[in-house]
Amino acid sequence: MSAIQNREPKRGYALITGAIGGLGTAMTKQLISEGIAVIGCDRKADELDAWRARELDEEQSKMVTLFPLDITKEELVQELATELEQRGIHIAYLINNAGIQGPGKAWEMDTKTWDRVVKVNMYGTFFLCRAFSKAMVEAGFGRILNFASLAAYNPPKDWGSYAAAKAGVLGYTRSLALDLAPNGVTVNVIVPGLIMHEGLRETITDRFVEKMEAAVPMKRSGKPEEIAAAASFFMSEGSSFVTGQTMHVNGGMFLPG
Repeated sequence: MSAIQNREPKRGYALITGAIGGLGTAMTKQLISEGIAVIGCDRKADELDAWRARELDEEQSKMVTLFPLDITKEELVQELATELEQRGIHIAYLINNAGIQGPGKAWEMDTKTWDRVVKVNMYGTFFLCRAFSKAMVEAGFGRILNFASLAAYNPPKDWGSYAAAKAGVLGYTRSLALDLAPNGVTVNVIVPGLIMHEGLRETITDRFVEKMEAAVPMKRSGKPEEIAAAASFFMSEGSSFVTGQTMHVNGGMFLPG
């Protein structure tokens, strides 16, 4: 963990979960390029320093403070919120990016896997929104961005836990958007498609990539930077009249046919 820099550009800090993954890295770099300091959270505590050294230059590093965080533990989320408040750190931008999958046949799915998938994807989103939305309401400004999945609409075989969790995120996003809209706080959701990054590339074969890309109407995989650009819009002043919306960044995979 590094010392929080004595600067709070724009309206406040951004907090990004799953910060050291492919999408988290791209979004972190995008926001700091726009002058927004980032509180990066990730459960991989032992990888935080290496990630900083690998991904950020000296100037970028000054804008990022890293915290180890298991978002499934509500007491840890609240402890972080309390610590940031005590340090005078206001979270104006919240990106709930952390997520996991857990495929399994309906009759073989164990409760532990089901619970873990739901806790990370849905409860984690809820815990973070609960912890930071009140301060946004009191400030009269806030940007919350959640992440769903195409699995919520057209789930692959044996992906029941993930499909259920991400469908829950979609419903929660719309409900929270209504709750917070009168107070200048927007809540939106991105549905990414096949987004290629180093971590994913290490786990799948070239043949699998070719098969997946063939199913994308645009006939290619996406880039983390394309997700970051979409996230940037939702964090911007230009999105101030956009709330409760779902943006599909998946090369047309959501289209029928």
